[in-house]
Amino acid sequence: MIDLKNGRIRIADDLIICPNYTFDLFKKSSFYTNQDGVRIIILEKQQVIDGNKYMAMLFFRNNIIYMLSLVCCEEQYSEENEKERKKLHDRILEKYGVIGKAEYAWGTVSSEYDGRSNCCSINFVFYGE
Repeated sequence: MIDLKNGRIRIADDLIICPNYTFDLFKKSSFYTNQDGVRIIILEKQQVIDGNKYMAMLFFRNNIIYMLSLVCCEEQYSEENEKERKKLHDRILEKYGVIGKAEYAWGTVSSEYDGRSNCCSINFVFYGE
């Protein structure tokens, strides 16, 4: 479940990402498999959030969540057509009332295409305290 009012994204019963979520809390989840909080953490399996399948990546800075990136896997795209995934992400965010980049008290949410990695993602960037 994605709740943009407070920045809470429920990935699983024991993994609810929200502002100020810590790596220490992540270590208590079933998703912890000896990862370190310095590198990108890619959850092993696709996760279903609000009816869509995603690959989820967590980024921590100084032990606190900085960004959650979701890549929707509902449709498959070739490397040449990866930009089409951004259109899918745009449609998903439109269902939440997000067009372009939306800013909230807790952070931002946007659909992005990274040309260097040729990857599209929905990014939740959390403001620190």
